[in-house]
Amino acid sequence: MRYRLEYLVVSHEPGHWNFSENTDLSEVLVVARKIGQQAAQEDRAEQVVCVNLWRNPNSVFEALAVAHVLAQGTPPDIESGQGALELNVGQVKFGEAVTVPWQRLRADLWIAPCAFAQAELIRAARTLISDAAVYLPGTTPSGTVPLTPLRNLGVLGPDRRDIWDGFQQTESGTPHPAFWGHDASTVMTIAQRPNSYLSPLPTARTSRPLRRATVLWPRAGRMLIAERLRLNTQRLTASRLDQRVLSNVWWPFSLVSDSDDAEKALSLWLNSTLGLLILLSHREETEGAWVDFKKPTLQEMPVLDVTALAPERLQEMADSYDRLCERPLLPFPQMNVDAVRVEIDTVIASSLGLPDVGGLRQLLAREPVVCLEPLS
Repeated sequence: MRYRLEYLVVSHEPGHWNFSENTDLSEVLVVARKIGQQAAQEDRAEQVVCVNLWRNPNSVFEALAVAHVLAQGTPPDIESGQGALELNVGQVKFGEAVTVPWQRLRADLWIAPCAFAQAELIRAARTLISDAAVYLPGTTPSGTVPLTPLRNLGVLGPDRRDIWDGFQQTESGTPHPAFWGHDASTVMTIAQRPNSYLSPLPTARTSRPLRRATVLWPRAGRMLIAERLRLNTQRLTASRLDQRVLSNVWWPFSLVSDSDDAEKALSLWLNSTLGLLILLSHREETEGAWVDFKKPTLQEMPVLDVTALAPERLQEMADSYDRLCERPLLPFPQMNVDAVRVEIDTVIASSLGLPDVGGLRQLLAREPVVCLEPLS
């Protein structure tokens, strides 16, 4: 027997990311139907209903009322339709529902149509990822963003477990500088400097293999991409240093081209609204705003193809990086009033011929997973 997914239900209510009583971890409710072999061949055009709850029902009666609205309504397709089915019970909005083709979802990340509580943000993210265009609510998608999987631009370094098996942290100077931790009160600018050092382990740790420093260190990088984030307090998705480092909570990244200007442009992109929109669509959620990013997923994640930019555009973005890299950014929930992030978005839009994405920045700042405030 086989199963076909019919519903994905995700809670975006701050403090209630779960449905079970005995956990605070984020959960997803999956409703699937058992089907036979014949039916499996006939359901390719079927739609999966994706329910994004703004608040969890507090009683059986509220849950039944929401289910009734869902059963009687027709959620629009997230790509070809518009708006969302609003799950209203009386004067209370419990969430929104959209649909996505089953065959499309099978080949995609399941989180994509449930990444955000607001359907218009989901639509903007899918338009950017699928069509390389910018969708603004109420407008026709416009612009063309040259995107490519991250793996086409360079190589991600070792994960923290391998570093733990090959090095020990030390405060004394060694040939192996590191960038350790992600303190929201100190990691405020895109440009950073090493804050620690690593020394190769002489022997393996208890019950662990010994990793060779000669294998790990060549995979250090000048760019760092967040391996984990607390979205309600932190500010940066990527940073850049003037020398190669390893890290415990960042992925080192080395561009194949080893171009300073390309690193600067990519660092700006990853900290822009469009870059953040794509990144959050590829997150693995642990508990609401506490998220991480796995290497296989990041490697396939679309990013700005800095190798496709005209030389003058690349130089323009690199010059903008030099101007902005030492200026502190505000935490993600304040991105809508962050003058530095506005400048980053303006540079991206100007260089790529894109519309102003201020509206998307406003929507992203009010996402519950970002600001930990409920939508109303």
